[in-house]
Amino acid sequence: MENLFSETGYTASICIDIETKNNFKPLIFNTYSDPKQINRFLPLFYGITPGLCDSFHRVIPGSRCIMAIFDYHQGVPLMDHLKTIDKKDFPERALVVSRLLDAVLILDMLPDIFAISALRQPNTIYVKKDNTVRLNFIIKPEEQESAEEKLGIFIEYLENAFLKNRYLPELVVDFVKKVRTGEVSGFVAICAAWRGISAAATEEYNTYKKESFIKYLKRRSKQKAKEKLEKRKNKS
Repeated sequence: MENLFSETGYTASICIDIETKNNFKPLIFNTYSDPKQINRFLPLFYGITPGLCDSFHRVIPGSRCIMAIFDYHQGVPLMDHLKTIDKKDFPERALVVSRLLDAVLILDMLPDIFAISALRQPNTIYVKKDNTVRLNFIIKPEEQESAEEKLGIFIEYLENAFLKNRYLPELVVDFVKKVRTGEVSGFVAICAAWRGISAAATEEYNTYKKESFIKYLKRRSKQKAKEKLEKRKNKS
């Protein structure tokens, strides 16, 4: 057993559970011993529809504590992985965002506190061996239900994935803006919106890669004029 986090009334640890049929792979045990937290979390875990969340195995109720068991994924925190990718490498960064969206789709159907916990650094991780993004559900009692907080954490990932540079497609800039303003909300809708623009955004990126520096300056000038106009509209 390895402790990941511990505080009064709560422990997150990595264990192997012989009763869970997963080829004896390590699992996350969220253990709650505070009566208030037991009353708070037990209905939430029981409320997960069987088969809905692949990472969730079961909750074990006891007289003095409850244990919620989830898959444990080994890898690199996603923010750390993004730092290793050239900010101008849009195809690679776009692929990571696609993998992230595959991972977070389930979060629309789970309590916000579960989603926030899984999205917190370093619980959202990149698994190099199969080029995926996975979520570790380390659900601390200190977290609160907040749809705004959930979206805010996700937007931070988007903004770090798509850092400003001369080759960043305008389609992607508009996409991130729509997510930030709530024009596109909910992970299912965000995923659909991303899939709707990703191919065209790659074409836009390829076009920018071929343009001359003078052409880029002209394009950038138009972008700045557009940004100023939008700021004026927002103020009025």
